Amino acid sequence: MPIDEEAFQILISRAAIEARMGLEAREGTGSPVVKLADVLLERSIDRHASDLHLEPQADFLRVRYRIDGILQLEKNTIPKGVENVLIARLKVMAGMDTAKHQCPQDGHIEFMSGGQQIDIRVSVLPAIHGELMVLRFMNVEEGMLDIDELGFTEGNKNLFKSIIEKPSGLVLISGPVNSGKSTSLYAALQFLNKPESNLVTLENPVERIVPGINQVEINPKTGLTYMAGLKAMLRQDITAVMVGEIRDGEVASYIVRIALTGHLIMTTLHTENAVGVIFRLREMNIPPYMIAATLTGAVAQRLVRKTCPYCQEEYEITGSSVEAQILGNRWQKGMRLKRNSGCPRCHGTGYSGRLALQEVLVISPAVREAILQGMDRDRLQALAEKEGLRTLWQDGIEKALEGKTTLSELKRVL
Repeated sequence: MPIDEEAFQILISRAAIEARMGLEAREGTGSPVVKLADVLLERSIDRHASDLHLEPQADFLRVRYRIDGILQLEKNTIPKGVENVLIARLKVMAGMDTAKHQCPQDGHIEFMSGGQQIDIRVSVLPAIHGELMVLRFMNVEEGMLDIDELGFTEGNKNLFKSIIEKPSGLVLISGPVNSGKSTSLYAALQFLNKPESNLVTLENPVERIVPGINQVEINPKTGLTYMAGLKAMLRQDITAVMVGEIRDGEVASYIVRIALTGHLIMTTLHTENAVGVIFRLREMNIPPYMIAATLTGAVAQRLVRKTCPYCQEEYEITGSSVEAQILGNRWQKGMRLKRNSGCPRCHGTGYSGRLALQEVLVISPAVREAILQGMDRDRLQALAEKEGLRTLWQDGIEKALEGKTTLSELKRVL
């Protein structure tokens, strides 16, 4: 269990004494450094942090937690002398080489907390004041979301199901890092997971174990690259493939060719919005005729913080307010929205948990023809909206009006 603030400060002081004495942190010795490493992991899990950042500064080690997508500073700093032994301890836990300090390293920790196994992905990167360490947390025993739980509006949910139910084609989910793309892919896999289907994934790494699905973990050291895996899968009588991410033009080209052979391919890409997927593929030298022939749909996602249900209050939107300007023609006299004052349950932030915003682009005959003609981005965006695309902004406004998030949060993210 996480310790209180006073005990945490005492533990940091003891770890500093241990570091000054040059003692080696060992398991089973009651080492303060060993305990400090465990407590930092426990505090992160207790706060539902997705990431823990350990960042060496000139005079101390800064600790930050990413909670609901926002980095929050740990008010207790860790003295400079503790930094090296703490990082070394976490490296040991992650199976890394403690003697290497000038090159990036990756590893993972299997950590038990409250009877649950937490898988922690660890990345180390050399910087001018020491080694930056980022730890990403995933509860491997936590249930995966299904499509009905992804936060889609009813219309977008039906569109999403329609594109992943097609027997062949390319479905792309786009968005920045940490926008829930993998969660949506796993939900799609579960939706398609039937006894008569042969579903295969190529992932680096495998994030969640999905019963009934054949999951392959990329391992370049053994020659199992994305390209090698894709080529091998064509001899495996597959129904559908999930590829974790399109990394380069070569992989993109091969994925499109597989989609042309009558397979369903689902993967992710980093783009600004759903229409941007088309232009990103073009930048990867995929000919427009191949994009038009294979792309069946694209989903763009962002995550926004949800309003805390324990400190919500209604307020009226006046015509001269910033909110009214944001709402534009959606504003009406007497309109009321919800906001949060902050409470102990949400650590004073006014938010608790996150909610997905989505836009779903279905490649209609008109959009397909526009792709073939090489239509520019602005005109293609206008055409997609005319064909029924609801933008991320429109989806966000709808969810803000329902009290699920706030207009200020939409403005921050979008």
